[in-house]
Amino acid sequence: VFLGRHWTRGNRTPTPAQTPVSFKYVFIPCDDAEPVTEVVMKTTKGEVLGCLLDALRAHYIKRGKITSVARRQELKDEMVKQMKKQGQTSDGSDQMMDLMADSQTVDIVPLIPALKPGGYISVTLYVDDKGSAKELPMNNRATALAAACGVASTDVLGDAFVARAYDNESEDMERHDFTRMDLEPDAAWFREAARLKHVLVQTRVGVTQDDAVVVADQDAKLLMEHAEADGLPFIPPIEHPMPMQERVAAAESIRSKGNALFKEGKVAGALSAYEKTLRYLDCHPAPSAGPAVTCRVAALGNAAMCRLKLDQPKRAIEACDKVLAIEKKNAKALFRKGSALRALGEFETAVEALQAASEIAPGDAGIKAELAKADKDLKKFRYGW
Repeated sequence: VFLGRHWTRGNRTPTPAQTPVSFKYVFIPCDDAEPVTEVVMKTTKGEVLGCLLDALRAHYIKRGKITSVARRQELKDEMVKQMKKQGQTSDGSDQMMDLMADSQTVDIVPLIPALKPGGYISVTLYVDDKGSAKELPMNNRATALAAACGVASTDVLGDAFVARAYDNESEDMERHDFTRMDLEPDAAWFREAARLKHVLVQTRVGVTQDDAVVVADQDAKLLMEHAEADGLPFIPPIEHPMPMQERVAAAESIRSKGNALFKEGKVAGALSAYEKTLRYLDCHPAPSAGPAVTCRVAALGNAAMCRLKLDQPKRAIEACDKVLAIEKKNAKALFRKGSALRALGEFETAVEALQAASEIAPGDAGIKAELAKADKDLKKFRYGW
């Protein structure tokens, strides 16, 4: 009987490592005309860790080597530079560097990292590590998938694969199925990716993981419970993407729905709509001019306003900073940032932001009133009166 790469004789009981296992993963071709397909991997428990990488490595080798002399030299120069950074030495021979340039490995892009708050379940995008040197075309669907999971500035070149695993370092790794249904734009794991990204963002600025999980869970629950039906999925479709013009129109429609909810006093519902607007605009390819930018600025500004009303000043500041990265002199963003800083007790920076807003919009009574309050707070903090 043949089980993976292990032979057994007759009815002999296989060892635990020889136990047959199988799992599904997804292949996303870089050619948009080719369909996304589901692949079944049959292996043994002892080989479950390396079998997928071996199969993907073989796939990328078949797809060709680096053909451009210039790109090959660039890759070799970069490898030498990286070796020096790591304190490694090279004998400098072309033969050795050619061997390294011809070696095929697989780049791993975590869409959901294996974290305790996520039950150690990971979803991973696998790509050709030599995609740039091979001058492979953009994989629009895989790049859109990475963007939908909050993986910024990741241009996937060449074919890509997606797989799921249970990866707790204290236990044996287990492969779990990842199917074409998991690419449906309302699949639950996209919400999980957003929740865990929120956790990671907070831990990177010094928040403990336990505290970050509490905040992320509360936010995810708030946005999901108050989301109003609008006939559109959680993210734009991945497998059959919407044309950009249609996607921008959908984003504007969702933002308008948010405005209506806000007017009705449904602040959490409005925030959910504004966050969804941004998901539609952030999807690859992200529009960078025209009505899409106007829509993005408005959605971010409105999200900041909602965060302030929901007593979430730090999240309000995050949204304001994104607006100011696009429009440095946006008075509303400076006003809301100043209000959020004041709520946090950061009176000096609050006054600075509100003064900047007042200079841009000197006739705005709301800005003047908030600036007066912040100035009073600052004096009381400094001098006790």
